[in-house]
Amino acid sequence: MGRLGQGPRLAFMKLAICGLLLWAHVAYAGLEKYSALVVADAKPGAPAPSDAIRVTYLGVNGFQLENGNHALLVDPYFSRIGLGAVVFNQSIEANPNRVGDGLRHTSTSVEAILVTHAHFDHLLDVPFIMRRTQARLLAGPTAVNLVESFGIRPNQCEVVEPGTVRLIGPWTIRVLGATHDRLIGKSPPFPGTITTPMKRPIKASDWKLGEPLAFVVEAAGKRIYVDSGGLPGAAPDPVVGSIDLAILGVALPDSRRRFAETVRRLRPRYILPSHQDDFFVPFSRGFVFGKLTNFPEILREQEKDHLPGHLILLDYFRPWTLR
Repeated sequence: MGRLGQGPRLAFMKLAICGLLLWAHVAYAGLEKYSALVVADAKPGAPAPSDAIRVTYLGVNGFQLENGNHALLVDPYFSRIGLGAVVFNQSIEANPNRVGDGLRHTSTSVEAILVTHAHFDHLLDVPFIMRRTQARLLAGPTAVNLVESFGIRPNQCEVVEPGTVRLIGPWTIRVLGATHDRLIGKSPPFPGTITTPMKRPIKASDWKLGEPLAFVVEAAGKRIYVDSGGLPGAAPDPVVGSIDLAILGVALPDSRRRFAETVRRLRPRYILPSHQDDFFVPFSRGFVFGKLTNFPEILREQEKDHLPGHLILLDYFRPWTLR
């Protein structure tokens, strides 16, 4: 790694300290304690219904949504880069074997990939997946520019912004503005935008945040809201309307502080806290809560404040049908 100026050096020192704190944290736990909240279809191998939406958790903030033989992916990420490579800003790249293993759990007819923002744990694997599936990308400008730097054709990518509405197969996809949690001080991790396709990103810090988005996805009369987290005081726009399932990122304290206000605004039938797993360890470890997450806090808030909706959890690659 080359020499860094005082500002970047300070940022890396903070990130390194954060990483050491993460390693020192010993409160690992899986879903066993919350098995009563874990939902899954009784027949996971059955075809996806055409009168409902089947939801499969892919890890981190990644999901597959299926309606009949139509499928969308949201933030698919399977490579599970190790924490050390991120903390010390080493070179990272998609792991073809891990991505291939992950795609064995997804449909062969993925029509589009929706990306909430351009950090590596949401976008790193997307160019590889687009080549395998020929799916189109809907994302903000930074995410599209990063993907195109890998040689993905521009006509396979679409820049979307808040207010955009797209019809793809049975899906109606509405794009909303969003925010990102802060990791250290007043800044989110790896802030910044990329305005043109440039050289390929090499380090985690090259995968700039970009323009955070949320999506409302509708099919078969069911509506799903999905984001990857956000800031307190930045609840979804009231025009979103009724929601059947709210997938809410809760990786960091900011997004947990906005959890109640977001649920009250959306009033969903079901609430799925997302971005909670330790995405620095491989899937073979099973679901492990991330070291900065705090699901008991979410659970206490849901019960104490009598928030609307049923709180649920999903395990890796076990589909559940929203009816």
